[in-house]
Amino acid sequence: MTARLFKRGSPERAVAYVRVSTDAACASAAQQRAAIEAWARREGVEVAAWHDDRGEEADDRPGFAAALEGLTLIGAGVLAVASEDRASIEGMSGPFRFAASQHGARLVTADGSGMPDGTHRCPTCGDPVEPWPRYPRAVCGICKHEATDEGGRPLEFFNMSIAGGFGARYADTREPRDSHACVIRGVMCRADEARFGGIVIEAIDETA
Repeated sequence: MTARLFKRGSPERAVAYVRVSTDAACASAAQQRAAIEAWARREGVEVAAWHDDRGEEADDRPGFAAALEGLTLIGAGVLAVASEDRASIEGMSGPFRFAASQHGARLVTADGSGMPDGTHRCPTCGDPVEPWPRYPRAVCGICKHEATDEGGRPLEFFNMSIAGGFGARYADTREPRDSHACVIRGVMCRADEARFGGIVIEAIDETA
């Protein structure tokens, strides 16, 4: 079986996503595009592709699906939107951030809304992340996909059922692995079940 290949996109290349809703206060497509273009100039980022959607339905966004696919196709490490509410409905951007991370990219807002303030960073790549008090050394969503064993074989971690539990396996053969240990970017880490489900991976504090 071929190994699952995960590749982090370039932070200097972006796919832009524009969403126009029926909300009268919503910025127009032209305004959103201008905001993204201004952000890209400030940050020195190339916007390699543009995608858009219209309407409020969260489960009917062909433009967003195309943007995610584009991240992988062109190797972009940034999914750029004008503001947090353009990625989501009522500011619920978590699922969209997760979707971007699965394609090797970060969700970035041109106006800075909903973005980490930079005071807390991923311990393995240095990207700004939201602080997670219960797991202060948790790696970011992109780094979670880069976990390998000590020999470099890619790993996958998962809940055993909807009730939780922890499982680990090799991504190339799906062979079970009886260990919580993993390596991300040369840093020893430990994967485990998060308190309310899901998987958390933390860098091991070797000074503790």
